[in-house]
Amino acid sequence: MTPENNLSFGKRFGFEPVDIPFQLDNIDKILRTELWNSYYIFYQVPFEYSYGGDSDSYRSINLTLWVNFFKNAHDDFPARDFPYTNYIRKHFEKGTWYKVYEFIELLFEKIGKNYKYKPKEFENYINEKLRSNNSGYTLSNGKFIPNTNAREIEEINKTQELSREHNLVGINEHLSSAIALLSQKPNPDYRNSIKESISMVEAISRIIEPTENTLGKALNKLNGNKKINKTLKIGFEKLYAYTNDKNGIRHALMDDENIDLEDANLFLVTCSAFTNYLIEKARKENLFKREEKSNR
Repeated sequence: MTPENNLSFGKRFGFEPVDIPFQLDNIDKILRTELWNSYYIFYQVPFEYSYGGDSDSYRSINLTLWVNFFKNAHDDFPARDFPYTNYIRKHFEKGTWYKVYEFIELLFEKIGKNYKYKPKEFENYINEKLRSNNSGYTLSNGKFIPNTNAREIEEINKTQELSREHNLVGINEHLSSAIALLSQKPNPDYRNSIKESISMVEAISRIIEPTENTLGKALNKLNGNKKINKTLKIGFEKLYAYTNDKNGIRHALMDDENIDLEDANLFLVTCSAFTNYLIEKARKENLFKREEKSNR
């Protein structure tokens, strides 16, 4: 069963937006668990396996977090480690999403370069989990930085809105499929997500120039009619060529190509933005109205 068939009727046909997979202003349950596991594996376990060795350093870090981060009274700090660990786990499970990230940042600041906690491996492990769960953030030198910004999300949302407004069902189906494939659990399908993103641009190109059946030829005609910026045309021709070269997305040998989240994200955002651009061009040319008349 394909991802678009798993979507509800309303989402398939554009009556409801498809949820954007990137976790920009939230952390879902799975990612919260992954972040807790990273804390437990790289911070808690090394202390436990040291059989209490360097307990002064461990408790000193915990006390600092207890007082400075959680703003708790110094004399309420648990005398035993187990209650504190449970307290931290509840924070990972139920704390405000950005406070979870802030806690991790402060933890990295406090452990510094302590070899016991393997900070680099710790950071790499967290980034692997952030990436596999489509978080909009990356941990770099102990600080979270955005890798998917609000402007990108805005372009995707705009494509959903414009496709609904102008009843462009085909475009919405490709967009919905691209998003569903990108966020598919447990194994995202990046290659086919890219195919759906490119197909979205092809769909709007065929609406503008219905006599052409490929993006390349449609772009040539669009440029001839001065409906598309020449530089944008060249850029999209190159992207289209990338999906069709001998190692391209659509080729039978596509398994040999290293396609990743960053590639699928690039195509989803870029194709959404370009589709929005072409929809606005078509609207100004009254192409949608002509199409409605021809269907009557």
